[in-house]
Amino acid sequence: MNLPELSTDDLARLRLQECQGTLIGGMKVACGLGINAEQFGFRMMMEQGINWARLCGDLDRIARIFYEHYQVTYGFGAALRVSVDADSVRFDMSALESAAAGQLAHWQMPAAALHDLNRGFWRALTENAGITATLEFKADGHTVTVRRG
Repeated sequence: MNLPELSTDDLARLRLQECQGTLIGGMKVACGLGINAEQFGFRMMMEQGINWARLCGDLDRIARIFYEHYQVTYGFGAALRVSVDADSVRFDMSALESAAAGQLAHWQMPAAALHDLNRGFWRALTENAGITATLEFKADGHTVTVRRG
């Protein structure tokens, strides 16, 4: 079998596709088993072995964790802007569903389910990491604002 050599860019694109596929495919399976997308996101955050209570109110660490998550999962690059001040972190990004359109179509999942999945992620932190998160999903981009308490 004669397979092509993959460039670093090819590998990055494939990793991004596989990461999204695992996340969205897992969500589809969970929904098929009666677990809604938000609950799946919540449980995913709780099961991954991060002691969220230990990060209680640590906005810098939470910003780093989710900056990496959004970059690795959606590949936003410069389209992801993170601003941190003494009391809050704000993530401004392109619409999640535009970055994951191929995998949403492949798994036949609606954008609303991806929004709910993200609500579940942030609910886990709200309940366990001493923060409050506000999510705004708009057609031209999404914003997550995280505050202590």
